[in-house]
Amino acid sequence: MTGTVLKETADGAAEPRQAAPRRLRASLALETLLGALGLYSVIPVLGTLLAARSPGSGAAVVGVGLFCYTASAGLSATLAAHWLRKVPYASGMVGAVLLTAAAFGLLPRAGADWQLCALLVLAGFGVSAHFLYSRVLIAEVVRHDIGRNQLFSMLQIAVNAAAALGPFLANVLYSPDQPQRLMGMVALCYLAAAVVMLPGIPRGTRPPAASTTWPVGRPVLRQVVTVPRIRRVILVSVLGTFVYAQFYSAFVFYVAQDFDSAALRSFLVAGPAIWIVVLQAGVTAVVSRLMRRGTTPFAVLGGANLLFGVSMTTLGLGLPPVVGAVLAVLVFSVAEMAFGPMVSTAYAGLPIASSLEAFNLRQVCWSFGEALGALSGGALFVTLHDQGHGRLYWAALGAITLTATGLLQYLAHRDPAGKDTTATDASPTPAVTR
Repeated sequence: MTGTVLKETADGAAEPRQAAPRRLRASLALETLLGALGLYSVIPVLGTLLAARSPGSGAAVVGVGLFCYTASAGLSATLAAHWLRKVPYASGMVGAVLLTAAAFGLLPRAGADWQLCALLVLAGFGVSAHFLYSRVLIAEVVRHDIGRNQLFSMLQIAVNAAAALGPFLANVLYSPDQPQRLMGMVALCYLAAAVVMLPGIPRGTRPPAASTTWPVGRPVLRQVVTVPRIRRVILVSVLGTFVYAQFYSAFVFYVAQDFDSAALRSFLVAGPAIWIVVLQAGVTAVVSRLMRRGTTPFAVLGGANLLFGVSMTTLGLGLPPVVGAVLAVLVFSVAEMAFGPMVSTAYAGLPIASSLEAFNLRQVCWSFGEALGALSGGALFVTLHDQGHGRLYWAALGAITLTATGLLQYLAHRDPAGKDTTATDASPTPAVTR
């Protein structure tokens, strides 16, 4: 049964608004928490595990293995979306987490390097397929932006709670001589995720059809070029993802190189996950209130990008290193709380006939922005930092982010014909034929 919440109309009356069924919300939250706990328990030690499993290959198998997992987790389901849409949500989501459980569970038993890489590709595919299924399911079941954003925010809390706890489990359970202890626990987490999702996932329904066998077909690409609303969401999300990736590339390197205290380094790197668990619900409530007053997903993404820009600028102001880093983490965390759920919400609400194709477009744009951001943070920043000009990188990145976001917001304001006038409580996605 579909739950409802009440919204107030202009004349003060209350009318029902569709919300996600409670069992679906509970199932998605629990299985996301369990699956993410398994994932973030293995990610911190994955490179070490690969090196220990294949000592003769050295750094080569570590680099190739990490690439195999990252590339597979990022894009493999998008490339296979034409075939995945033929599988019902329940079967596809359960099958995806079981595949990840099996791949990670078998990792300690792999002998040859190619076996390690093959298992990592399978694990990444399971993660990628589960992500695609769950996001498309939310887009199809919840037909308004506020409800979608609230559900995506709830999943972000679950993921970050697991991200905060996972490294501690890795430290307790992982041993190069007995990796099966940790990997067995990881497999059990994914098995438990498969069990708890079953009661809430609708049976027999499948993702909507797409216009093409390609992840993103020509009709959608034509819309990207001709529809200002779609084009603006893509630009603002790619920019935000580019800056978001700096935290996990340039900032992590900066903290590792410039701070001697292990406790402080851990606090700074884990800071966003901790703050998201504590504050995400409050930020989501503020965003929901703004959207009820007419703020669009594009405007929320733009605001988050401005906060990302402020966070980067803080690191380039010449403040005492600890003060600058702590302030940057706080501002970055608030930006991520608004940006992360709203990216999925914004793409779900685009005027694209198939939500499956809309999320394929989201994943392509996210991967593109994140890859460029990681490249910049891992190459350009490191070069400038080694030359003693790290502050210049942060200052320039902050200025570019603030300027580009401000320009996008200005152009959107000056383009009445292309304004997003879709009410946030209405269904912005056209009906699709299943």
